Amino acid sequence: MTGTQERNGRAGSAVRRQQLEMAAGGAAVLDISDVEALRNGRSPEARAQVAAKLGRQFDALSRSGERDIAQAVLLLLVRDVEKEVRRSLSEAVSRSVELPAEVARRLARDDIEVARPVLERSPVLADEDLEDIVRTNAMQYALAVAARERLSELVGDALVETGHQPVVARVVGNAGAQLSGRALQRVLDDFQADREVRSRLVRRPELPYELVEQLVEAVGAQLEWELLRDGRVSRDAAENLMRAVRERSTIDLVAREHGERGVVAHLRERFLAGDLAHEDLLGFLRDGEVARLEIGLALHVDMPVAQLRKLLYQSDRRHLAALCVRAGFATPHYLMLRMALDLAEETVGKGERNGGYAPDTLRFLQSQYERLRADPAQVAALLGLPAPAS
Repeated sequence: MTGTQERNGRAGSAVRRQQLEMAAGGAAVLDISDVEALRNGRSPEARAQVAAKLGRQFDALSRSGERDIAQAVLLLLVRDVEKEVRRSLSEAVSRSVELPAEVARRLARDDIEVARPVLERSPVLADEDLEDIVRTNAMQYALAVAARERLSELVGDALVETGHQPVVARVVGNAGAQLSGRALQRVLDDFQADREVRSRLVRRPELPYELVEQLVEAVGAQLEWELLRDGRVSRDAAENLMRAVRERSTIDLVAREHGERGVVAHLRERFLAGDLAHEDLLGFLRDGEVARLEIGLALHVDMPVAQLRKLLYQSDRRHLAALCVRAGFATPHYLMLRMALDLAEETVGKGERNGGYAPDTLRFLQSQYERLRADPAQVAALLGLPAPAS
């Protein structure tokens, strides 16, 4: 090597080290002295400091000419007899994308104090690694996995299958966790009476249709009544509606009044004139005029009243949702109608309902309704109508 080449090499090395120091926030770059210090058995505190130093620079070192030093320090630290040193290492490299997978797996199966940072954050652990750890280790390992920002369905289902309440509550409440329909059904079956799990389940925005009514039926009677908060339905209007329904203890949900023909003609005239808005239909219910509600809704849906009545009072409230979609109801109007009918039915059949829907349940129902609005084929199927042309 010529003198010029040697000088250029030293200059290039100095530039690389300067770049590494900048990446490490100005800290000294890991070097061979750190390897020697570890081999000579310095105190656990000093070794833990080397671990933190390595973590700040590991990815940058692994992509540079210092890769061999980084690997040597890593292997010494991962085999350290002191748990505190291994814990410091795990914390330091938990987000590393260059960490060798075999090292990540070793740390993930160490004592939980060591394993937790890697289980919660490491991007190099495969789904199969995580699933196996969940199935073969104590609950604390599963809890750490459940806290990951993203979880595949494979891992999410494995967490549910542990059956441990803290694990299930954490994974159900993790918006980044994918869960199969089978796993969600198991959660509902096994933890229906668990307030924490139940409240987190309600918050999940993508529950399958078939779970919606099971969940509302399971939790509705136990949740405190609170009102919509999107500003399109005032608190006073909602309270008046709910009070009117409660007080009408003789409300007849299958109202079959004599002289209904005159009501039909009158409401059709208003409908054709554009004078029968959704707010008017809610007003009919508020005033106890159930037959007018039914007839007005049938006009909006373009369906015979007798057929509408069969769908309107089905225990499966998806039929009510489909009617409201076809009628063009905004989400708040659907929610108001649904809650009023639920309370009215309980007033007649079982006595006054204690409370109503909590905010989380309202958001849950809103999400389901808006999904149904985007699914014309499902609406048609629920109403017994031909599928729309694609």
